[in-house]
Amino acid sequence: MQRRNLLRAGALLLSAGVLSACGVFGGTTGGTASSGSSSGSGPVSLEFWTINLKEGYTPYIEGAIHTYEQQHSGVKIKWVDIPDFEQTQSKLLAAISGGATPDVVNMTPFILPKFASTNTIYSIDELAPDVQSIGAEYTPGLWDAGVIGGKAYAIPFYGSVSALIYNAELFRKAGLDPDKPPANWDEVFAAARKIHEKTGASGFVQTLDDFDDAGNPSDILAGQAGVPLLSPDGKKAAFATPEAVAHLEQYATGVKEGWIDRTSVNGAVMDGAKVLAQGKTGMVFLGPWILRWLKDNTDEETFKQFKVAEHPKGAGGAANGFLQQFAIPKASKNPKQALDFARYFSSTVLELAKQAPVIPGLASVGKDPYFQSSPETKVLVDQEVKFYWPKHPAVAELFASLRTRFQAALLGQKTPKAALDEAAGDWDRILSGTQ
Repeated sequence: MQRRNLLRAGALLLSAGVLSACGVFGGTTGGTASSGSSSGSGPVSLEFWTINLKEGYTPYIEGAIHTYEQQHSGVKIKWVDIPDFEQTQSKLLAAISGGATPDVVNMTPFILPKFASTNTIYSIDELAPDVQSIGAEYTPGLWDAGVIGGKAYAIPFYGSVSALIYNAELFRKAGLDPDKPPANWDEVFAAARKIHEKTGASGFVQTLDDFDDAGNPSDILAGQAGVPLLSPDGKKAAFATPEAVAHLEQYATGVKEGWIDRTSVNGAVMDGAKVLAQGKTGMVFLGPWILRWLKDNTDEETFKQFKVAEHPKGAGGAANGFLQQFAIPKASKNPKQALDFARYFSSTVLELAKQAPVIPGLASVGKDPYFQSSPETKVLVDQEVKFYWPKHPAVAELFASLRTRFQAALLGQKTPKAALDEAAGDWDRILSGTQ
């Protein structure tokens, strides 16, 4: 259950809500075209790709499409849902080579740089003269995730943000106030030590994850330790600093002494969630969507002990975020209308958020009172969010190296300094193209 498949998790966690196909969606947010073809030459057909939304979210998607078609005479939307993240990239490449390219594609910042670097998707400024005003409509950290080389290539759709999920009973047993969870990483480390000392449970789990685009190592460095991942020109690694070494030393010490759960080293997201569910750790740092899973996989009394709070403040200044985006392929026959539809669809996320706890990309949607209705939804919009990952076509290779070096440090096989220095050397070779 990976962040790139956030709504797949939602589909498993929630029974599908029933949405009316009409009357639940607003209009566009000031798109580039109001009706029909952007050139005025006749009917327009747009092919729209999403990632893994068909199961559980079909009423939402079809309802939004129906409303747009009603508001835009002569425009017809063909919806295609791609079952998983990996297939999106391969299918889009095949579509481009075969000349049957979709017009609006749901992407992630993990694959967006690959298409931006090959000039196969539009930058927004090629389609709209007011790109700055468009960008101002969106949550800054989510909009910035689509800015590569100073140009915006994507419209934010929805996202997630890390939160602190913790066991209040373990806090009480450790002599900690469950109404005052750790607010920064010094407090996290101190609380983790105390939980382990007083209860025998580990203090927290922060998994490095087992998939190529795992973002936690970058969160540990950039979000928590506050060090830049890349040099200003993007050509060199910049994270092998004394601050990063000191922070990674805390992790290595914690794993060795047991106050950081060993699941952190080789476990995946759901492994950490299972350790929390079993009462074996005090804290995890996941999106609030995990509360739905915890409710379904623990008894009522156990679930009552799980609380949610804002992600502890790191030196990076914002909580780690991940998101889904919309991009417009260069082969689209109606790219301006496609951009209009992408902007419209981003305005419909409130209906999606009521089924799965996600952040709307559009800032105005995040101000809806719904998001203040529970702690679970409040943490989505009350935190500053930032996408810390390097926006580079080789991000999978970069993270594979970083994860391997981190694991060696946490297992005591390398010093944290050696691990970071070696990872920086790997990154420099990858970034220079001399792997």
